[in-house]
Amino acid sequence: METRSFQAHSIWVFVLTLLCIAACHRHPKSISMTNQTEKNKQIIKTKFEQWISGEGNFFDLLATDVEWTVAGKAPYCGAYNGKDNFMKQAVTPITAKLNSPIQPELVSLTAENDIVWLNWKGTATTITNESYENHYAWMLTIKSDSIIRATAFLDTYELSKLKNMQYENIKTIEETKDYIGMWVTEDGYIRHELLPNNRYDEARGNRKSAYQGNYKILGNHIDYKDDTGFTADEEFKNGILYHAGMILYKED
Repeated sequence: METRSFQAHSIWVFVLTLLCIAACHRHPKSISMTNQTEKNKQIIKTKFEQWISGEGNFFDLLATDVEWTVAGKAPYCGAYNGKDNFMKQAVTPITAKLNSPIQPELVSLTAENDIVWLNWKGTATTITNESYENHYAWMLTIKSDSIIRATAFLDTYELSKLKNMQYENIKTIEETKDYIGMWVTEDGYIRHELLPNNRYDEARGNRKSAYQGNYKILGNHIDYKDDTGFTADEEFKNGILYHAGMILYKED
């Protein structure tokens, strides 16, 4: 009896040893993949929350050579190679027809390995004061903390309506060039001058030239690149500049 008991005990010890060895080989890789998945999910979540609060540009996550595909056959659908091409050919033509930035709302966020699925709803007002609303599902591939590939699914009917919107009699601030000049907060603390040579000079209180850099106007949209490297994008709406959470009015 003691011999059989000892043999049974030995067999169990041997089996447990094999299981431990197998676990040791699998466990680090499994943990590594799990950690990377959570990291990718958090990168998208953080940037999306910054977008919601107006404190960041979600498209800053795009790799320079990103491959972005808009599913469907409607206008703006198809493949866009490279960040610059995507922003110029897809994003800018849409934002130029909006009187307010798209307000994003998170619906769901899931991740597996290097893929993050971002499901969100966007609402805005067009330059003809109509409502724009769309639902988006983006399949994002993450590498080195950047989006290297994306496939976007959305309501292409709403997108087509926006593209075909008639607004011949409504000019953007890019066309009128009314953006050139001094923009000031109501309390006069911020004095933000947009110069004709696509440079800006911002004073804050007694600090002259507190911030300086380049800007670019597209429709009613303005992109900034500070001389320190900081970037931002804002909107003009009904003759008012909404900039970095502030409201600025054109000085006569």
